[in-house]
Amino acid sequence: MNPFDYESLIDSPVYRQASRRVLRQLLEALLFERALPHCTWDGETLNLPGLRADNILLSYQCQARQTMSFGRVRITTPLLRINDGIAHEACDPALFLTEISPWLVADKLRLSQFASELLATQIKDAQTLFARSGKLLRNTDYDMLEARLTDGHLYHPVYKSRVGFSLDDNEMYAPEITASIRPLLLAVRRDRCQWSVSETLSNDAERGIVLLGEPGWQYFCDQLSRRSLRSGDYLPLPVHPWQWDEVVLPCYHQSLAQGELSALGLLPDQYLPQQSIRTLSNLNAHNRLSLKLSMNLVNTSTSRVLAPHTVQNAPVISDWLHELVERTDWSLPLARPVLLREVAGASFTPVALAHGQYGALSCIWRESVHSHLRLGERAVPMTAITHIDIDGKPFIDPWVQRYGFEHWLKRLVERVYLPVLHLLWEHGIALESHAQNMILLVEEGLPARVALKDFHDGVRFCRALLSAPAPVLAAPPPEHTQINPNSFLESENAEELRDFTFDALFFVNLAELAWLFQCHYGMTEKQFWQITREVLQAHQKRHPRSEARYLLFDCFASEVGVELLASRRFQPEIRLRTQLARNPLAKSGEPSCI
Repeated sequence: MNPFDYESLIDSPVYRQASRRVLRQLLEALLFERALPHCTWDGETLNLPGLRADNILLSYQCQARQTMSFGRVRITTPLLRINDGIAHEACDPALFLTEISPWLVADKLRLSQFASELLATQIKDAQTLFARSGKLLRNTDYDMLEARLTDGHLYHPVYKSRVGFSLDDNEMYAPEITASIRPLLLAVRRDRCQWSVSETLSNDAERGIVLLGEPGWQYFCDQLSRRSLRSGDYLPLPVHPWQWDEVVLPCYHQSLAQGELSALGLLPDQYLPQQSIRTLSNLNAHNRLSLKLSMNLVNTSTSRVLAPHTVQNAPVISDWLHELVERTDWSLPLARPVLLREVAGASFTPVALAHGQYGALSCIWRESVHSHLRLGERAVPMTAITHIDIDGKPFIDPWVQRYGFEHWLKRLVERVYLPVLHLLWEHGIALESHAQNMILLVEEGLPARVALKDFHDGVRFCRALLSAPAPVLAAPPPEHTQINPNSFLESENAEELRDFTFDALFFVNLAELAWLFQCHYGMTEKQFWQITREVLQAHQKRHPRSEARYLLFDCFASEVGVELLASRRFQPEIRLRTQLARNPLAKSGEPSCI
């Protein structure tokens, strides 16, 4: 983009739309996380003091509404900045954060970094909205819908920070904007590569065709032959073109010079990035495996590299989960979930490890949802069910109108959310099933099944509570644990496992749908959570033999632990930063006060 394009962007309505969203989600998150005890609220108008750079007091004001869903606060009007008695709409999230910072418990450096992430989110969200230019998504096919959705992560304040991308990078590689991407293909010496494959993949030749497709595997072999290299000595390792330019070529040239790595060229197939940016779906053959590639980006609080130990564990965990699902009773109204298995992973780490290189050159191959679809089924990203389309109606509106919101919701909970809890109750497996890790499978618009994904680091368990022994897994190196203490698979606490599942499934996921149903269909939150509770209770009555497990992983507890996604951005990183919140599934589920 040239400077004139940016000027048009900043003057556009979508820039103001992005500003409002960032500020709304930031304030809602800080209120929920009890980071602003000095604010006042009379049940309607919320007032928040601030301090200007010259130490003169000012205030921020908006209308707010507290909900039954975990006591979350919803901001219902634009945030106003009132300075010297004059009110203007707030538009600068970094300024807002700076002016309320005297009342925040925060690390100054991390708070400054958080402010940068908020600004990055604001401009990149505006850029993607500007590029979408008002296109209806309701009838879009799965891969394009997965890419073009602009409003995932409805709680997280830095939902689109993409720290590391310039705006030109965002225009070139963002899923909402780009037409396609062709990854680079590296060959890595087997004896220098950490590599793991699913038991479902047999010999090398067949494995290569499955991973790269026949054209890609033939290209790999031909390029090695041209270099007089034996294909049996090397493994394929696709790389995102941005990662090649920014990290691999500048930092791995010694490995290229020494022949540990060999750059072969571009993969023959075209790929489309999904919502996570680093996961790419194959456009040439939809049934082929997706690629999950390392990228030295920070997005929604998380580095997007792929740690080698998680890459090694990915196929092992996938095979283990698949075996557990296969031997589980999925009698109706339950529906067996689809597991998009991570069938292979490869990672290269230089011997002389420099800063930022651990996990910077890795790939995971994941099954495509297209290969699991039955006749008459349609796949829809779970984030789409809370999407408001360009016509002002929810994406799901035709389905809800056809079946009625109560029936449609009941089927959704039975077929999509209950299976995740069933795995927890039956097997002690906690899955991080937020909306980005779930795909809704519908038949004529009615929920039929769910596809689950992202297992390499999105699973937690306690060995003592498992129904079957855990597989042997690669352990993280100590230095990784020090840098990222919140990344772990094992826990000794049943409530921690319950909260890990519950947080993603209900706080991040269903609470947003409850708000949508209230705003667009007039269903009260009390009705919404009552229907959800009745589905779970009916299931427990059908399977009374598991009563002890229901109590162990109690989804009707009065309070549950919820991760503090905003506070962890400006406070020191610890193993878990959570707080107790009132559970809307508890029988006495009234919201607490701000």
